[in-house]
Amino acid sequence: MLTAAGIEAETSVLPGQPETALAKLVEEAQFDMLVMGAYSHSRIRSLFIGSTTTEMIRSCKVPFVLMR
Repeated sequence: MLTAAGIEAETSVLPGQPETALAKLVEEAQFDMLVMGAYSHSRIRSLFIGSTTTEMIRSCKVPFVLMR
């Protein structure tokens, strides 16, 4: 899909854990950049469950933009 600004964008629904599925998709599709939204959870929730955003920062091999 081509947006009004001339940026090519793709959307899809993937099975599995978000950080694993996204990292695999980025690598297989050879994306140039990843843009994703981020929001905060409580510190207790992040401690026990973790954060998809934090894991993406650790594993992403392409430039990305986080939007809050």
